[in-house]
Amino acid sequence: MLERTGTLLRSRSSPWSVFFRVFVVVFLLVAGTTALITFILPESYASTARIKVEPDVTEVAGTEQSQGASSLHDPHFLQTEFEVIQSAAVLDKVIEALGLNVMWGKKYAGGEQLETSETLALLKSRLDLRSVRNKSLMEIRVVSENPDEAANIANAIAEAYREHRSEKARQLANGGVKTLKDLIEEQEPNIREAQKEVDRLRKELNVPDAGVNAPPPQLEAEDVRQLQGQLIAFETHLVREETQLRGLEKLSPDQRRDAIQSSVGPDSEMNTLLGELNIAEQALLGLQKDYAPDHPTMQNAKLMAEEALRRVTARVEGLMLGLSNNVSTARATVASLKTSLEKARSTDIQKGERSRPYYEAKQRLENLQRYRAILATTWHLERSKSHCSGASRSKSWTRQCQAPDPCGPTNL
Repeated sequence: MLERTGTLLRSRSSPWSVFFRVFVVVFLLVAGTTALITFILPESYASTARIKVEPDVTEVAGTEQSQGASSLHDPHFLQTEFEVIQSAAVLDKVIEALGLNVMWGKKYAGGEQLETSETLALLKSRLDLRSVRNKSLMEIRVVSENPDEAANIANAIAEAYREHRSEKARQLANGGVKTLKDLIEEQEPNIREAQKEVDRLRKELNVPDAGVNAPPPQLEAEDVRQLQGQLIAFETHLVREETQLRGLEKLSPDQRRDAIQSSVGPDSEMNTLLGELNIAEQALLGLQKDYAPDHPTMQNAKLMAEEALRRVTARVEGLMLGLSNNVSTARATVASLKTSLEKARSTDIQKGERSRPYYEAKQRLENLQRYRAILATTWHLERSKSHCSGASRSKSWTRQCQAPDPCGPTNL
């Protein structure tokens, strides 16, 4: 081969031919060296365990998916978990579970058992952690000369990490349960003091508690409506009476005499007096044809007509006085109704203000009781969740282990 290479090199002398000759020689040297090193070095295998990792959050309906999605965009979460996996808290359990101190002592220390720190450093050198892009997945890759050993170590690391996360979750849950229980116990003296205050105010203020949280009205709704209805009716009546009285007062005596009955209604005495006045006036007119004004008969008829007119005028004045009295009475009634209604409302407001401290204290008591009930319900839920947190969280883990790597043995 060397003779043929030399002949080839001597037969051509152009720049491209020289470059080609040098390239061929370098390529043959590199390929030969690589093949030699590959066959000299021992074989090694890579095994991968893929796990799903999400932040520890309270599993509340409607938020679990959003929390998982947010972890994909947290640049520090997976990096922190990488450090946790490579910590002694996780890897020491793997070393103990697989007996790597003894196994690797026989392989690398002439049969002497390795210290845990030495085994830990050796294990870290064979460990490679990677994150899967745009997914909350982590790859735990372990390299070893033995494919089964690589697979066992990768699986053991994944299992130890899962147990570490579960234990941490249980500790957090137990801490939360204890905190809730302490809060519940803290509410008991507050509730007792609030109950004492409610009992004291009820007795002191003489409040008839009907099981409601607001002062009950002291007036019945029907009584209020009746008072308001009466007030409206009398106010309407007062306006009508005042209008009629002012209208009659503006009229002349003759007009008032004719219009008063239409205002006050039919009056039998007024009708009789008007009839007598009409007869007297008609008689006076009839006598004027036969008698002189100073005749006794004429004088007598004139006196009778004047007397009838006087009685009618007196009756009109009486009816006007009655209208005026009605207006005064209506005014007094309206004023009395207003006073009664305002007094009743004022009394109702005063009683409500006097009993308000009791109902406010009662509302505070019920708020404390409701808060304690919420804490108790949450405590029961968290306590039940803490008993099964390990089982529930293990459902979110998936592992895919390969031994050896799908691409075949990797020779280093």
